[in-house]
Amino acid sequence: MQRRHLLAGLGATAFARGASAQPLPPEIRLLVPFAAGGATDLLARRLQVILEPRGTKLLVENLTGGGSMVAMNRLVQSRPDGRTLGLASHGLIAQIAAAEIPLRLDQFQPLVRVAVDPSVMVVGARSPIRDMAGMLAALRTGGGPTIGAAGPLGTVGHLRVMGLAQEARGEFTYVGYPGAARVANELIGGHLDLGLVKPNDVFGQIRSGELRVIAILEDERLPQMPDVPTIREASLASYPYGRMQLMTYAVAPAGLPPALGEALTTLLREAVLSAPFQAKANEDAYLADGLSGEALQDAIARSFEAIRTAQARARV
Repeated sequence: MQRRHLLAGLGATAFARGASAQPLPPEIRLLVPFAAGGATDLLARRLQVILEPRGTKLLVENLTGGGSMVAMNRLVQSRPDGRTLGLASHGLIAQIAAAEIPLRLDQFQPLVRVAVDPSVMVVGARSPIRDMAGMLAALRTGGGPTIGAAGPLGTVGHLRVMGLAQEARGEFTYVGYPGAARVANELIGGHLDLGLVKPNDVFGQIRSGELRVIAILEDERLPQMPDVPTIREASLASYPYGRMQLMTYAVAPAGLPPALGEALTTLLREAVLSAPFQAKANEDAYLADGLSGEALQDAIARSFEAIRTAQARARV
């Protein structure tokens, strides 16, 4: 994964609370749409540990249900005063693109991108599928393998698997799960052939050898897994429908005063680019680039269009 933006940001910024004259709330409630202990929750907890010694108390509140609907609906009903923020993701973008929830992207003000996760294909340790060649052969066998990911049909996991099968000219049966932990358990138990996951969700099982990574659905190999090939190395497109990234980003309700928005962006971006946060990102194989402003808006818009294109294809 490219880290040019990250390195530029690290060279240009340091923790400096005096960078903006806009006073920040001493306490900020951060709404997390997923359960405690999951990858998104851990991102929030890492921000919490970094910000509190620097004068901002981050109160993490897990509001699960409806994909991202419960937490994000609460967020848009909050006052745009900087006291309530949320962690949005590709899951929210997919729900809005499919018109499954009564929310719109313009009801949120994106602040800072916290993480971009790669997608990888994994198998259980006892699987007869040993490598990417074996995966492609299974896809091209009549009926194809069962492939699991977090989320039902039409969510990003399903759409990424659909794009892989299209590129490989293969078939598969999709199995949606409420989270990556269930995907991992089914693979380990031999009840599922393949799983599409974020390394950050299942690194414990990867490190223990219970899961084996056989392919990376990105343009470049991961430094943490230098021996695992990308599907581009098999002449397959990583993003056949457009770049639908697995990303998590901090948002506020639309309508923040500009100076407050800038101050919150500075605060969160410096936390994401701090040495402790970067160390965890490197350890768990995700990119923490601190993208903000128009560049973040563009990334969200590109993901929205790619997801909508893929969802339309899935309905054909």
